[in-house]
Amino acid sequence: MSSSPTFLIGAERSGTTLFRLMVDSHPEITCIENLDYVINAVEPDGSFPSLVDYAQRLETETVYSTSGFTLDTDLPDLAAVANDFIAQRLVASGKTDVAVMVHDKMDAILRIWPDARFVHIVRDPRGVALSAKAFEWGTAVYFGIARWADLMDEWDRVTATLPADRFMEIRFEDLVTDHVATLSAVCAFMGRNYSPDMLEYASETDYELPIPGKATEWQSLITDREMQEIEARVGDRLSAKGYEASSLPSIQVGPADIAKMKSRIRILKWKHKLGFFGWAGIGELVARKAGLDDLQVKLKKQMNAKERQGRKRSWREPGREFSYSPAKRAELEQHPG
Repeated sequence: MSSSPTFLIGAERSGTTLFRLMVDSHPEITCIENLDYVINAVEPDGSFPSLVDYAQRLETETVYSTSGFTLDTDLPDLAAVANDFIAQRLVASGKTDVAVMVHDKMDAILRIWPDARFVHIVRDPRGVALSAKAFEWGTAVYFGIARWADLMDEWDRVTATLPADRFMEIRFEDLVTDHVATLSAVCAFMGRNYSPDMLEYASETDYELPIPGKATEWQSLITDREMQEIEARVGDRLSAKGYEASSLPSIQVGPADIAKMKSRIRILKWKHKLGFFGWAGIGELVARKAGLDDLQVKLKKQMNAKERQGRKRSWREPGREFSYSPAKRAELEQHPG
């Protein structure tokens, strides 16, 4: 195993879950769903919080609560905790190498793991924006593409400082149309050989095998106006990533357009928070702004429980979020429980 995990990085709605499941199904590689609750704890100046403060933060972290990890507050700092979490996953999975799926924060990752390596999965931003529109943070395609654009900026800036052998880029479209070649390249980057087991996730999860048509499905769903809004914001990035711009006339998205979209998004976000979380969602926000910490934590835990119920689970087996090595699977079958 290398001294640091390999980070699979991609904007939301770029095929990151599918990519993670494929990598995690490799008999020698386990892939952690994300470590945002570790990476986001790195302060803007690069310093680490005290582990007492960090333990309090974890009380309201939805993803951590289902990770199966145990926090050891006797460790010296956040970096040691992060590596201990990784060691715990390696033991649980029975595998030798680890990857982590993330969506941003490359600077913070390098603060914890200075020799980290990265695989960037890119999807056509128009497909990303249309998919993101269905989510709370992307109710308009113009804003749904914001995180994609931010990650492109971050990727270009950070990789400009790294040796060429520490990062690679793949396209979502290639992953679903030629998964063997694409995954073989990823495995070679990680020092492993491609394994057909990387498609076994389809027998254990709710995710199906790659369907080539899914890569361009957005083209039949997007409106001309949406296409123009996206290309107005990131059109200059299309050719750089190997995508062709439409033949539609260019438009300018002005301040009045942006203000109108923001107003609509605010209304929809409040409706979503109230409709999904009930009054706990509104109460948590009020308690947070009022500094009522105990009440905020209590309500946040209620929201986390509700969110866990509503999440699409990758793995069909309750409480499981990763695959096992062949040896670990045999061990568990021989000694269940």
